[in-house]
Amino acid sequence: MKRQGCFERIRDFSPVDMLNFLENQRSSFRVMTTLDVLIAIPVVPLVPVFIAWPLPWERWIPWGNLPKLVLGPYVLYAGFAAWHFHFSVWFVLLVVAAGAILTVIGAVEKVPATLPSTTDKKFLKSLEDWLRGQSEIMILVRYSRTAGNKSFEFYTSFAALSKRLGLLKAETSVTAFRKPQLPLRGHVDDEFIGKCLSFIPASSEFLVLETDPRMATQQWLYYHEAGESRDELQQVLEGLRGRLVAVGTYPLSLKDSPDVISAYVPHQDGTVKGGVY
Repeated sequence: MKRQGCFERIRDFSPVDMLNFLENQRSSFRVMTTLDVLIAIPVVPLVPVFIAWPLPWERWIPWGNLPKLVLGPYVLYAGFAAWHFHFSVWFVLLVVAAGAILTVIGAVEKVPATLPSTTDKKFLKSLEDWLRGQSEIMILVRYSRTAGNKSFEFYTSFAALSKRLGLLKAETSVTAFRKPQLPLRGHVDDEFIGKCLSFIPASSEFLVLETDPRMATQQWLYYHEAGESRDELQQVLEGLRGRLVAVGTYPLSLKDSPDVISAYVPHQDGTVKGGVY
């Protein structure tokens, strides 16, 4: 009986009433135009972000690593899209304000410098070119989280140097010096000590590197000592009498220049991070 009543009511509608009803129903839905689709496409990636917002894995999105100078204009565009599709005024203003803030921050903040890698072609090419033009270069190797442990090493061939770099652990710092370092070489005796004392300027920091292969199988295990006075220099050399050493002023600067380059050993995934030295 109820169904019959419904049909009876439908029969009571005139053709004009039916057309008006259908027109009203169509007006309650907005048919997307080609322009609407084009505006909506760029903001489609935001949909899963909003859906996943309360879920646990959303916190793993690296918001802090996203470039603000790119993210800011994108959020501004999202605000424009929200306005175009008639979102509330407050929502549109909130999105636009967030986009403007991100854009300004991205424009003024300094982009962190990318640390050079020991596998970088430019770094390796420089080392190779240096060794082609001279007989030897010295490198300073600083080991991360080893209480300041470091080694000074000489290389005469690029092949040996490349092999050494491949053996170092991630976050190890490597600084290479183009100019000759520790030019005084020889076995320590009275004559050699006198030569060193006259060569090293007073109050200059010195470096003594033992290069005797009888004392260590690998040169990164060679003993080294630094100091700032002639008395210290003489004391260090007296303790190394009869041994083969290299002596000179301590490298003045570790900053990159045409004659000094530095790099860091990358992790297995390719990321480059500085260590604690």
